[in-house]
Amino acid sequence: MPSSYFRLSHHPRSTSPHHGRCPKGDFVMADFARVKALAFDYYGTIADKQALAAEIDERFPGQGAAFAKLWFAQIQRYCFQVGQMERHITWDELTIAGFNFACADMGLEVPHVLRDQWIKADTRLPVYPEVPEALARLATRFGLYVLSMATPWMIEKSQANAGIAEYFKDVISAEPHKVYKPGRAAYEVGQREIGVAVEELGFVSGNAFDVIGAANFGYPTIWVRRYGQALDELGQEPDLVVKNLKEMAEALGT
Repeated sequence: MPSSYFRLSHHPRSTSPHHGRCPKGDFVMADFARVKALAFDYYGTIADKQALAAEIDERFPGQGAAFAKLWFAQIQRYCFQVGQMERHITWDELTIAGFNFACADMGLEVPHVLRDQWIKADTRLPVYPEVPEALARLATRFGLYVLSMATPWMIEKSQANAGIAEYFKDVISAEPHKVYKPGRAAYEVGQREIGVAVEELGFVSGNAFDVIGAANFGYPTIWVRRYGQALDELGQEPDLVVKNLKEMAEALGT
């Protein structure tokens, strides 16, 4: 078993005898024995959001990566804020608001035509290189779903463009229900629409806040830690940490 993926301690809901921090390479298959389906976050987990940086660089040389990162982070922040304020602002509106914030913060002037072009890039972003093969393997054992906050049609078009739509049973978004992650109601949407028990639905994300939110709801969780980023210290930990979906497929025995 490759040493690059490892199992962390369970979050407080667990009563597993294996509770506690485990060294790299120590993975307990029984943790996922009851899992029947996997729900994936999409952007930053399957689709490479940072790939937009190269396109932005063509207009603003050397600033694409910083702009793309700030834009995506600001959308997440707005989701948190509107959730706490118990208001609903659509995903499309939050995307534009996040874009405008990034422009103002970095002192960039972007025409609306170009802004709309970059927003629509979400439908043509590349998936990470290992994704198609890994999804094909995982689909032999699990029902695969997307559980996102983004507009469903954008994800479906992105899947079609990337040639991975066949592996997913459904695209589920919390946005039409007027809730956003990491609120519990957003994760409840997935369980309700997929129709399995909490412990039967594994949640997969490349975003630490998302993994923590799903763990807090009660899902078995897998964190795709592509960039070696730190985990937020909020008392919740993923059940499995991997560098990419290929390692995840190997760890789950597919």
